[in-house]
Amino acid sequence: MAVGIGEWTATRELNGIYADARELGLESNLAELAAYGFTTIPDALSPDLVERLIAAINDSVTETTGRAPDMETGAGHVDINFQPFLLYRDPAFEDALMNDRVLTLIHYLLGNSCVLSSLSSHFKGPGEQPLPLHSDNGNGIPAPFPSWAMVANCNYALTDYTMDSGALAIVPGSHALARHPVGREKNLHGDVNRNAVPIEVAAGTAIIWHGNTWHGSYARSVPGVRINLSMYFCRQFLTPQEDYRGTVTPELLARHDDRFATLMGQHVYQPWRAEGPDWAKHERAHRTAATQHG
Repeated sequence: MAVGIGEWTATRELNGIYADARELGLESNLAELAAYGFTTIPDALSPDLVERLIAAINDSVTETTGRAPDMETGAGHVDINFQPFLLYRDPAFEDALMNDRVLTLIHYLLGNSCVLSSLSSHFKGPGEQPLPLHSDNGNGIPAPFPSWAMVANCNYALTDYTMDSGALAIVPGSHALARHPVGREKNLHGDVNRNAVPIEVAAGTAIIWHGNTWHGSYARSVPGVRINLSMYFCRQFLTPQEDYRGTVTPELLARHDDRFATLMGQHVYQPWRAEGPDWAKHERAHRTAATQHG
């Protein structure tokens, strides 16, 4: 029999997050995040949304590289072409961001006050260069890492992921090591880290992981392209990689609920100027930051 979730003051914000996870059928995903540092949600995106995202990313690749993608061969786009700051390019990115199941797991890891750090794509054609194993705490968080997540990632597979196609690689359980990989531990070619596993999933799958978890991606050894959408989140006291707080428009905020405003940093109270802190935002941030970890 499942535990009845009460209004327990020791876990005030977690109560609602966990209740949402239970309602959405995500309790096994919470267990996988705790045990292995990552989890997957098959069919997180509809086929229609996958196609809309691919089209928008292809437009970005064409604009930034001067060459339209050849989806069949990948010609002209060797290895990874990084496409940053995509949120404002197309409403499809808003739809991907506001996925209830994904946000529930992200809020479980980072609390309700977390913000979107970046929304980007790693557009990968055939090549020989894998992305070495690393943790997402590479933004200045020193080891030993806390056991609770400071950052978290959702990687949507927009094309099928196989090892040959350049799939994501993860070292299960590495979040518990509380440090960055060093030396040969980073390798996904040559003397490959034998603990790394390919995350082979169908297009439309969401892969979510704890910020401590070691991950990278294999080189693509077959024709064509591998396309993802990477949504990177951080706790509200960290500096995001992309500036949404200062660029989001009132019209865009009006299209969504308060969760979106929070992700855009609209409730972050730091930094302040001569007028001092906004105490209402200060109190809200402290209230909604609480998870099972603090």
